[in-house]
Amino acid sequence: MTTSEERLTEIPTNWTNIASAHAAGPRSQQAMGELVGRYHDALTRYIHLKVRDRHLADEVLQEFWTKLLTGKLAGADRSKGRFRDYLRTVLHRLIIDHFRARKLQPLPPGDLLDASVPDEDFDRVWREAVLSRVWSRLETYQATTPKNRYATVLQLRRDHPKAPIEEIAEKLAAVVGAPVSPEAFRKSLQRARAKFIELLVVELKETIHPTDSADVEAEINDLGLGRLYRRYTTGGDR
Repeated sequence: MTTSEERLTEIPTNWTNIASAHAAGPRSQQAMGELVGRYHDALTRYIHLKVRDRHLADEVLQEFWTKLLTGKLAGADRSKGRFRDYLRTVLHRLIIDHFRARKLQPLPPGDLLDASVPDEDFDRVWREAVLSRVWSRLETYQATTPKNRYATVLQLRRDHPKAPIEEIAEKLAAVVGAPVSPEAFRKSLQRARAKFIELLVVELKETIHPTDSADVEAEINDLGLGRLYRRYTTGGDR
């Protein structure tokens, strides 16, 4: 096993964070903060999509965070595989319980009772949260790596998808205050894309179990990121 692979196997997953957040010791508060910080915005968006009544949506969210903070979710079973599936199940049950308790009919759109039915709203919100976190990782990598411009290069290409390389290279030159040749930009773009995929894999490894290559690739495809993954791993400026 390479050093890089060894590091990946040592990454704490969300399953271990759930356990750590409810265990005694200094790691508890840190783990709880990581869980809340990672999922607060995504889960808030999802609940408000499913529960159109803002007051009721806020009640569901409050109950979810209460369960998390009081240890009611400490029994999360990592053998179930994907952490997002676990969260989705918990949220669906809370929504159903609230609607039934209030005798509200019908339930929100979609069959919340059947976990085997895809939930496009949840998958979309989760995918956007994953990509946002990967971008944050890339920005952090750039900020902590001398002379690194991966986030800037990838952002320039994303902002100007149809522009010729020569034009984008000039834009980067204006940012860095030094000449940048089209070939240098192209190479930097390839490396930036490779780093983005590396960080995407790291992010996903924290949310699934097991975490071998096949499982990671399956998660990438299930989240609708297969096209991005293939594009960023083929090289070249596409």
